[in-house]
Amino acid sequence: IAQQGCDTISCEIFLSKRLNRMKTFTALVVVTLVASSSAFAPTLPFGVVSREGTCLAAKHVQKKAAKKAAHKRPKKTRKSDIFRAPTNYPAFTKPAEYTISDAEPVLAAKPE
Repeated sequence: IAQQGCDTISCEIFLSKRLNRMKTFTALVVVTLVASSSAFAPTLPFGVVSREGTCLAAKHVQKKAAKKAAHKRPKKTRKSDIFRAPTNYPAFTKPAEYTISDAEPVLAAKPE
């Protein structure tokens, strides 16, 4: 600084202004870091759950899949639909290949 040709008082004023600007900048950086780091800091200890943020504005419970599908089906308005009897299916008899036998199992011959 002495080489630039400034006297002692003007150099001290210049240095004090520069020091004040550096202090202000440092304080601003510290405040910004504290504000941004507090945004990511947990407010509660780990494992503690708060119920304050839970939204309780639901008006009614919504129907789930099967109940909603049944609710949206068309209504039976015709007499033939209302008084319809259940379908009578013929009795199911198992085919011979599925009958359970007490005999020893025999391997089938491979066709040639």
